[in-house]
Amino acid sequence: MNLGSRIILALVAGVVVGGGFMAWDRHRGAEWVVSPQQIAAARADGQAGVQSRPGTVTVLPIRSETADVLPFKWGLYGVGAALMVFVATRRRKGDRQA
Repeated sequence: MNLGSRIILALVAGVVVGGGFMAWDRHRGAEWVVSPQQIAAARADGQAGVQSRPGTVTVLPIRSETADVLPFKWGLYGVGAALMVFVATRRRKGDRQA
């Protein structure tokens, strides 16, 4: 496989893997300890907020402590996948044609 197609394939794989991890983290709500949607649902049920612990009611959204690190995680997974694809598509010694 020539270098140009290897690079393009590696970039596509990196974007897909990084985007997949981003979608997964957003789907499971990894950015929030208490999300704005949870507070809105609790208020729609007539409560003041979300009961996080017995006797403790949260009325404002709380971001996770690791929320700022998530973009780095997504990027590292994407770069790792791109490197794996780039290395896996190289020519091996026995594959060379004379």
